Amino acid sequence: MFRGCGLFACARRGRGDHLRKRGELGGASSRVAPAEPEPVCVDYEAEAEDSSGGAAPARQLAWAEVETATGGFSSKVVGRGGFSTVYLASLSSSRLGAVKVHCSSERLHRAFRRELDVLLSLRHPHIVRLLGYCDERDEGVLVFEYAPNGDLHDALHGHGGVLPWARRVAVALQVATALEYLHEGRDPAPAVIHGDIKASNVLLDANMDAKLCDFGFAHVGVSATMGGGRRPSDRAVMGSPGYVDPHLLRSGVATRKSDVYSFGVLLLELLTGKEAVCRETGHRLTAAVRPQLGDGQVSDVLDQRLGGDYDAAEAAAVAEIAMQCVSDTPGLRPSMADVVRVLQEKTSAVGSRLDRKMLVS
Repeated sequence: MFRGCGLFACARRGRGDHLRKRGELGGASSRVAPAEPEPVCVDYEAEAEDSSGGAAPARQLAWAEVETATGGFSSKVVGRGGFSTVYLASLSSSRLGAVKVHCSSERLHRAFRRELDVLLSLRHPHIVRLLGYCDERDEGVLVFEYAPNGDLHDALHGHGGVLPWARRVAVALQVATALEYLHEGRDPAPAVIHGDIKASNVLLDANMDAKLCDFGFAHVGVSATMGGGRRPSDRAVMGSPGYVDPHLLRSGVATRKSDVYSFGVLLLELLTGKEAVCRETGHRLTAAVRPQLGDGQVSDVLDQRLGGDYDAAEAAAVAEIAMQCVSDTPGLRPSMADVVRVLQEKTSAVGSRLDRKMLVS
């Protein structure tokens, strides 16, 4: 979808000529409005927690509140996808967020409703929190919490410092627990297939803890049939290049094991420091490392930037479970509960202080 699903700084009030009519959001300016005006704030503080001290449910917003929070959609654009734009937002004097605005069309509004319905049913410390939404116009709006450290793709492949090994295994466990919750932890509610697990859909909060985001491809249930023609090339496929389950491409049916495959690619990315698809050659990471890992040569594919600052036994355990996840046969892949158990037992991964404490309404 788009990179960095959310999440920087605060919006400022723009001049009236920045306001856009319905259907015109696709051409939104990426400029930041002049710095002189004070930030425009919608007060979320009073509703940030419920009476028991837990996170409050997402708040339904009026369109005018969305315009206020984004300065009439003149605030900086921090993410853009094929059918949505994400704006900076100042939600209160001390709370920052990101406003995702879907483009206007009947088909896209139905997709927005599906994503919204899924998000409203979720509550997990490693799934990005939905703070509010607006569905009173064709351009559906989702307001998310702020994640100041960007996304995992940039942390691994950007020009900053090297992500330490301990943080990599912690992020792996945190994303795994989020997927375990989606697949198995919502009983009696049905399972959710995320459909687009990848590094750029893992946000990093102020503590560098993981927040799984972007549920635009999500489906409720244990399987979902992709629309399209009879041939695989004609089908509309969920997911992103390099992460998509080959069985899904052949069959057109997504299952929880499709998410497991994509998570396996993510583990390989954390292990090697390489992208899911090589930009120079176009080769998939799974194909590139399978021969070495099949022979147990973990050190040959490990991210060389780590030097010796990693645990060899942990790296071997991560490599082993990653290769199980990316098996060509879905039935041979582990469940996410199995993955969580292995990461907990065979690595020193620790999650955030909220790990595995499911927040319920």
